[in-house]
Amino acid sequence: MWPSALTKTSTYLAALCMLSLALAGCSLPIKPPEAQNTFRLNSTNLQTPAIVAQGKDASYLIQMRTLQAAHGFETQEMMYSRDAQNLSPYRNSRWLAAPAEMLSDAIEQTLLKQPWVAGVVPNSASAPVAVNLRCQLIRLEHDLSGNEGKAHLVMSCLWTNPADRTVESHWRFDQTHPITQNNATQFAAASQALVDEAITQIVEQTRAVIISAQPKANG
Repeated sequence: MWPSALTKTSTYLAALCMLSLALAGCSLPIKPPEAQNTFRLNSTNLQTPAIVAQGKDASYLIQMRTLQAAHGFETQEMMYSRDAQNLSPYRNSRWLAAPAEMLSDAIEQTLLKQPWVAGVVPNSASAPVAVNLRCQLIRLEHDLSGNEGKAHLVMSCLWTNPADRTVESHWRFDQTHPITQNNATQFAAASQALVDEAITQIVEQTRAVIISAQPKANG
């Protein structure tokens, strides 16, 4: 009977040790997940002069579709790069929406603030438009080099005649903005500065294309 009693005692002690370890594990502090930071790109406060046609202020419809995004920039991830070949996403910071979607909205909202814009539509099936605007986001990233950083925005736009689809103008934007501290907040602020500059050029070029087409339309 003695060996059997010893076996029962050993089994009981082993079970007690396992229970103690389990309880100790449950009492360990659980590290909460790190908070996600979300950033967005906004429209630009820009007001351009009215367009005068036949002695009065004129307004036009513009066709614009959602920007296309190059590979790596079609998600909500905020991207950074330490060299020209590799992209990596921020771990705890994201854009509110994919950058191309936010840029499309920002361009549209800025255009709608202009006195010469009657509306922005995705296609010309329902109403005649003055010009077609198609843009592409090529890069929007935080470039890192040692302790220095910069936001880098590359995009292009094409303006075409809605009647015959001939190219009226082509534009490419490739600019950087310095970042004082290499973090997501500063990257978002620098990106907004680049977006303001790019949208200003897009709106001004759209206005110039419409004005240049006036003699054709009237003649």
